[in-house]
Amino acid sequence: MNRMSDPVSKAVNGNALNEDHLDPTVKLRGPGVGWRRFFLFGASILATAYAAGMMTDVLGSDQLTIMEMVVIAFFTINFAWISVSFFTGVVGLVLRGLKIDAITLKRLKPISRKGSLRSKNVVVIPVYNEDPNRVFAGLRASYESLAATGEIAAFDFFVLSDTRDPDIWIAEEMAWAKACSDLKARGRIFFRRRAENTERKSGNLKEFCETYAANYDHMIVFDADSVMSGEAMVNMAYLMENNPDAGIIQSPPQPTGRQTLFARILQFISRVHGPTMSAGLSFWCMGSSNYWGHNAIIRVQAFIDCCGLPVLSGKPPMGGHILSHDFVEAAFMRKAGWRCWLIPQLEGSWEELPPNLIDYAIRDRRWCQGNMQHARLLFAPGFRPLSRLHFFMGVMSFGSSPLWLLLLLSSTIATLQNTQLTYSFFPSQFTMFPQWPVDRSFEMLVLLVFTIGMLVVPKIISILMVCLGRDRKKYGGVMVLASGVLETLYSALQAPIMMMLHAQFVFSVLTGNQVGWDAQERDDTGVPLAAAFKTHRTIIVIGLIWGAVALFVDAAFFWWLSPILAGLVLAPWLTHWSSSLAIGRAARRMNLFVTPEETEKPEELQTLARLSAEAPDANVKDGLLRLIEDPFANALHSALLPVRKPDRRTQIEIGIIYEKLARLGVESLTRDEKLKILSWPVKPLDQIMAGKKDDDAKLSDNLA
Repeated sequence: MNRMSDPVSKAVNGNALNEDHLDPTVKLRGPGVGWRRFFLFGASILATAYAAGMMTDVLGSDQLTIMEMVVIAFFTINFAWISVSFFTGVVGLVLRGLKIDAITLKRLKPISRKGSLRSKNVVVIPVYNEDPNRVFAGLRASYESLAATGEIAAFDFFVLSDTRDPDIWIAEEMAWAKACSDLKARGRIFFRRRAENTERKSGNLKEFCETYAANYDHMIVFDADSVMSGEAMVNMAYLMENNPDAGIIQSPPQPTGRQTLFARILQFISRVHGPTMSAGLSFWCMGSSNYWGHNAIIRVQAFIDCCGLPVLSGKPPMGGHILSHDFVEAAFMRKAGWRCWLIPQLEGSWEELPPNLIDYAIRDRRWCQGNMQHARLLFAPGFRPLSRLHFFMGVMSFGSSPLWLLLLLSSTIATLQNTQLTYSFFPSQFTMFPQWPVDRSFEMLVLLVFTIGMLVVPKIISILMVCLGRDRKKYGGVMVLASGVLETLYSALQAPIMMMLHAQFVFSVLTGNQVGWDAQERDDTGVPLAAAFKTHRTIIVIGLIWGAVALFVDAAFFWWLSPILAGLVLAPWLTHWSSSLAIGRAARRMNLFVTPEETEKPEELQTLARLSAEAPDANVKDGLLRLIEDPFANALHSALLPVRKPDRRTQIEIGIIYEKLARLGVESLTRDEKLKILSWPVKPLDQIMAGKKDDDAKLSDNLA
């Protein structure tokens, strides 16, 4: 393909007349892309080869059985996955320690802008049955922060609703009107609800781009729980303006806002260790970084040209519409020549976590189905090698769990086989000297320490860097180290639970069970002990049986397996206690699992907290009843509906529903009946009652 004919070259060439306006200090360029990846993958391959060789030496010291060869195969695959993460963390630690920019490899410095923005940008917020108060509180916090930068004229906001709950639908409209009024932002904040929510979030964005996006150069994609500082959004737009070959720029969002113990632990380690991994990823991905679906800015025309998603052949879950669309959209961007960047120093980007392990697992179940679909794209034509690696990593983020489970099970079987073997000191009749069994206990210990070290060393160093750094007061002061130790212990116990859950999810997907589409739990909801037992009962039984077999086979093997078994058997108590809001708040009082967003809360999060506290009661009122009784709400709803006329059949259906409404009240209507009425201008109360009187009069005449 002629380089100057591809879309990227056209974009760059189109900016030639404006070259004097470009800021060379924010050019996303860096030296040595090849050697960065050579180092990462070379070091990972060497470490994996060393570990696999050591495992082979340990198991093959006497004689390799078929099951031991299976153990070695599973171990090698999983260790390769671990080693990539380990060396990514090592690079991130070096970059953070030396304060070096991951892309340019120059001294890290804040993004400084020259002049005002020249582009037109839009913040899009796709929502589906979310709490309108929380959605618009986040929007308003971001909007006010953006207004404070003086660049609000360069931005619009769109709430893109796919909501199917009639009460939430009307609450969204009212919350939008209030936000526009309070912020004096009419003509700058828009609301649009789709009549048909095909293709879920990706279809929502697709329809927006087809309808409105021609008016904008870039769009910043939010999730329902996203909040961003105005500085972060302006910096993202500025980077896009000055890097005309950039298709996506991703910020690393930090989790915040939840108070259960589970969420606090995850918020803490993400804030401590997350920047390390972001720096490492940015270092070796460079312009082939991934897109995480939110808190990122996208070049609109590039997205329209490149990111139409295919429908996979076959039935869901492995076929049909692609659920984890973000990885695929980034791959299509790279396929067309656009660059995708992860910028670790883009601070002021936040999201929220599920409040407990069960809700966290429910979210993972949705992601699992989408990520497993990426296996079908691994060898599709045209994708860049790094895009294929991102697909593979997406698959392995869930596929590694059943592999670890198979590794542990095959190790148990291999140990059982070895205990049943009678060792032959003279395996050949021509051997004059006995062949003594070889003790490999030291090598096994070395291999175990090596593997665990690869898993936890980068995280431990990240914790120590915070503990010894100037900002440790922001993380709880002297309690940082205690937080790190407790987090490591909790992660060790939680890991086998997530291994079993993820293995179950993968099996469910591969056997044809698809997932539903529900809103994420966004309150600090706990898990009762009975519910935790119900969820984890299978895991407990497996842990008890597995432990009994291991103890019967070999007491030493049982103790080697005990951390895994402890996590499985303690699963319901761990889930219940970690979901506790009271324990989470007690941890905060003890300065455990503290993040900078708590000690020095940013203005945006303060606004979010204030607006959330001022919001009306969490129970959404009946939307249809509100329209019947409130003329303003009725007029607003009618104005937001598309201009059209119902056909004869629809008129009859609506008439029947109104008759039922007049006689039996709003409570008698089903959700679908409410949606049917709400899809057209709603009659006010006096018209409904007048219709009922007419019907009663006709009935009296007929009886007479």
